[in-house]
Amino acid sequence: MRVAASVSQGRGPALENATRVAVVASLGATTMLFASLVSAYLVRRSFADWRPSPALWPLGLLAFALIASGGVEIAARDAGARRRLGFQALALASGLYLAGALGVIGSVASAEGGLQMPFNAFVALLLGVHVVHAIVGGGFAIWVLRVEGSGPSDHGLWLARLVTHFLTALLCAIVFLLFGLQ
Repeated sequence: MRVAASVSQGRGPALENATRVAVVASLGATTMLFASLVSAYLVRRSFADWRPSPALWPLGLLAFALIASGGVEIAARDAGARRRLGFQALALASGLYLAGALGVIGSVASAEGGLQMPFNAFVALLLGVHVVHAIVGGGFAIWVLRVEGSGPSDHGLWLARLVTHFLTALLCAIVFLLFGLQ
């Protein structure tokens, strides 16, 4: 029985380390992907047919992302009812962000000129890639925050915070790139 207990305890730190390395590698790869998309964006916007259009939707999506980051912080720092409230805010804001972002992509694609307009195509591309990463990151957060015994581990909370804050910062960069950098 002791051998089985020590083997399972030995897997815990190894799994935590492997998960941490996988998350950092994934975030690094995601950063490189967005860097290449930003590079293409900066080159493409120098063409004569580039016509950016103002919009208010970025404020809503940023608000949902910031609420999600706030929710994961509350969940990580508090216990009991406040922790539950933090996780609920994280889940609700993430769901609203995903629904809003998919709505924006659909709206941009069906707007006048649609995806044939370079600016609209980049909005759909950058936001679409972010949505895919948010879905994968959300699935990862659910996996690492699964409740075992007394609740999510400190390691799981740390990783969920890292992924959530990274995705929020990435969305801020996308919105700045598309609408702030003129």
